[in-house]
Amino acid sequence: MRLQLIALFALLLATKISSAQDTAYARSIVNTLASDQYNGRGYVLNGCNRAGEFIAGEFEKLQLKKGNGESYFQPFTFPVNTFPGKMSVAINKHTLTPGADYIVSASCPSIKGTFSIVTINTSNFKSLPSVSNKIVLLDTLGSNGTMDKTFIKNFINDKNGARGFIFIEEKKLTWTVADVQSAPIIHILRNSIPSIPTKISINIKAELINYKANNIIGIIPGTLYPDSFLVITAHYDHLGMMGKKTIFPGANDNASGTAMMLNMAKYFTNINHSLPYSVAFIAFAGEEAGLLGSYYYTESPTIPLAKMKFLLNVDLMGTGDEGITVVNGSVYENDFNIIDSLNTKLHLLPKIGKRGKAHNSDHYYFTEKNVPSFFCYTLGGRTAYHDIYDISSTLPLTKFSEVFTLLKSFIEIKAIPINIPRPIK
Repeated sequence: MRLQLIALFALLLATKISSAQDTAYARSIVNTLASDQYNGRGYVLNGCNRAGEFIAGEFEKLQLKKGNGESYFQPFTFPVNTFPGKMSVAINKHTLTPGADYIVSASCPSIKGTFSIVTINTSNFKSLPSVSNKIVLLDTLGSNGTMDKTFIKNFINDKNGARGFIFIEEKKLTWTVADVQSAPIIHILRNSIPSIPTKISINIKAELINYKANNIIGIIPGTLYPDSFLVITAHYDHLGMMGKKTIFPGANDNASGTAMMLNMAKYFTNINHSLPYSVAFIAFAGEEAGLLGSYYYTESPTIPLAKMKFLLNVDLMGTGDEGITVVNGSVYENDFNIIDSLNTKLHLLPKIGKRGKAHNSDHYYFTEKNVPSFFCYTLGGRTAYHDIYDISSTLPLTKFSEVFTLLKSFIEIKAIPINIPRPIK
């Protein structure tokens, strides 16, 4: 029956695509969250929590009901390695630029000093030179699998007296978040390393902390079935800062998804778009640290998981030139067919890709708890990801309006009560 309604929805929506959402509002959210004001929405200078307060303020403006009793906030704590202080690396007295020339491993501890560099490559790794108290540069170019990952892993774990390690990256620097400290490792682009590197000066300040973050929860009560929920989620945290000056803005990942979620909240708070079921909006922290916010929520839900009819998680909403991918699309085939049919009838996106189950965003732990869930992300366009170049000014929001129309239409169809008795008056 739902699929029979798609044609009717397509007819009703075809003339409303341009006005269905507020692109200017989305752009303002991305600009704000990806600005230096929030320091990459990580753990240095409390950027994550300050971004969470901004989102709670938007929920307040939209008059969403507080989703955790008297508060929008659901606090939780987790360990995270941070880099709040000095960050300098120089090879042969040539100072490198953090983020552009190098990144440190997320689990790097503090390290300071000047060290000799010893290079290990395919020509000498079987008869290792002395590495005691030196920084080891591991060069695997042209190894053809000879100096394999197992050797490298074991070598780093054993250390052999080495003070730290350099990995050469050929094309891109991609950072992440860690909850421990281990060996000092620096990833450096090949074209930033001198042809014969001999000395390296390092001053890296790292601090392993327990960070108190917050999930942000707001609710639009349903008109007929307020105790049943459709849920729209996005993570708002990002990588934060690597030292005092280097910021990872996270415009696409995931200021764009947060903007999509807030646009959906703005749309469904309009009385003309009210739904029979309640709609919950959850902005998760701790996603980049290992889906920690969503895991915590599924273990301590403010809304019973059994009351969730469907969950839609959005991330990387900033492009869409090549369409979107729907994770769990092959798990919930009927629901995927709704999205796919809507896209065909409304002529929105070039492609709707379908994936199976994946442990790659905040939908995952809900799926594991038997909450039907999709995770949607856009495809194509620029390649900035987990780097300093994921900035708002170059994020095109190419198909933001079309993706919004598709996803909000899917939610509207999921909100049509079928085979559910009306409450007795």
